[in-house]
Amino acid sequence: MKIDISQEDFGTLCICAIRYCHGRQTYMPELVQDICKVRLKDLSENDLNVMLEDCKFQERMHLYGDERIDKPGWLIWRTEILNELKRREDEKIQER
Repeated sequence: MKIDISQEDFGTLCICAIRYCHGRQTYMPELVQDICKVRLKDLSENDLNVMLEDCKFQERMHLYGDERIDKPGWLIWRTEILNELKRREDEKIQER
């Protein structure tokens, strides 16, 4: 089954899902991050920046969960977002 959803609504849904996972020490953060990673290119720059700021907040507030189990996954997620933002910036530079 395919669900029709606008790109804007999809971005909002991803932000909400990621925020739900903050501080959870379960399989859920990895699951949600993996779903979002596949569609990073479909998220707006604003959506990515919101998620990046949320990651920075998590780090400042020590909400990544277990240092050995949960935190590495969040750091990988943050890197994925940064890589996508860099890819877009590089693409803009090449278009000029």
